[in-house]
Amino acid sequence: MKYKPLIFSIISILCMIEPLIKILYFKAITHFDFMVIMTNLITRNSFKDVFDFWLVYPLAGLLLFKLRKWTYFAFMSLLIYIVHSIMTYEKYTWPYNSDSPFMYHYVVVIMTMMVFMAFLLPGVWEPFFDRKVRWWEPKVRYAVGINCSLKNDMVIFPSEIINISLTGAFLKDSSYFKVGDKLDLEFNFLGKDVLLPVMVIHKHSIHGRHGYGVQFNFKSFKQNVMVAKIINILKQSGKVV
Repeated sequence: MKYKPLIFSIISILCMIEPLIKILYFKAITHFDFMVIMTNLITRNSFKDVFDFWLVYPLAGLLLFKLRKWTYFAFMSLLIYIVHSIMTYEKYTWPYNSDSPFMYHYVVVIMTMMVFMAFLLPGVWEPFFDRKVRWWEPKVRYAVGINCSLKNDMVIFPSEIINISLTGAFLKDSSYFKVGDKLDLEFNFLGKDVLLPVMVIHKHSIHGRHGYGVQFNFKSFKQNVMVAKIINILKQSGKVV
């Protein structure tokens, strides 16, 4: 997730350090030694107390490290729990022991809610559900120029693989297929026949060459491993697009 949007990294870090913020706050208002503070904190050892103080925010932060369908729903569930806890907080009770949650928590929650409310829009929440639209996770593509064939239920026709990555390939422009078509891609790589099911995702140009981007729809673990081996060999050539 090196290229993850900055706002997610910021929210993730703010959530991860939240228990430390509470400890520093207790230190500031009580002037007790950290050892005394920690001794008092660990006396609250019920599951709910531990979860509310030490785990809920860091877990939310961890869920943002990978944007996936399940992490979206898990994060939103934790966010609802956090909002409910803040809204129903009673003065001078656990986990804040103050008259209200700290301003830090309001800032984090408001920032998070604003970002994730935007994800209610279909065009925005796609990164959680569709890996190919995660622009911050670019896959390295290798220039190959491999002759190939494509087939559907009606016809078999020749084409060329211009470049390839772990998740898909860029094929020479053709009038035989269009965006949305599901095809079987067949080619030979170092003497081995390779057959992969693909879906045509989009049409674009690379370095002046027109073509179609296809996504591999692996039907077996063997196909996945085969492509990984091809990419590993190409990596040695250094022919990155």
